[in-house]
Amino acid sequence: MASSTGTHAERLPLLSRTASGSTRAAAPGRRRTQLVFLAVAILLWQAGAGLGLWKTYLFPSPLEVGERIVHGFATGAYLKGTAITLLRLFEGYLISAVAGVALGVAIRYVPLLDRTIGALIVGLQALPSVCWLPIALLWFGLSQVAIIFVVVMGALLSITVATEQGIRNVPPIYVRAARTMGAKGLTLYAKVVLPAALP
Repeated sequence: MASSTGTHAERLPLLSRTASGSTRAAAPGRRRTQLVFLAVAILLWQAGAGLGLWKTYLFPSPLEVGERIVHGFATGAYLKGTAITLLRLFEGYLISAVAGVALGVAIRYVPLLDRTIGALIVGLQALPSVCWLPIALLWFGLSQVAIIFVVVMGALLSITVATEQGIRNVPPIYVRAARTMGAKGLTLYAKVVLPAALP
């Protein structure tokens, strides 16, 4: 019995070494297959663009795409565009955070808001951010405000729901203990309720 157990134990490292060796051996072949597929796809792309069936701005060739990428980095246009995009995201998220936290607190402690606006927000939260784009274009046109509006609406509803649910799940003993020690009003919310509501 002991000899059979020992033989089985000796086979396990051998099997693991064999499996790992076969995996390492298969890895270069897998990479070659992926590279060949990528090269064929690029060649087909170039051939399709060379037929001239579509205008270049609809179906550019990979060479044209590469030239535009190099030109964009060389002129700094991509870096500038990235900075502007990040600034819009920061502004939109800051507005969403402030408004979402305030709205979540209000919904939690005002029953009328919970039954009206709260139910509406829960329903609208399921919408993807892109659904707000047509409304933004109708209301604000193609402008910075429209872009920030889409960012705000994409985050505001989720932050509001998360804030309301977080406050609802704060243990009541925290609030009672803070009130016993004299905390009230904004101090109670800023130093006890909101920190305890964080995930």
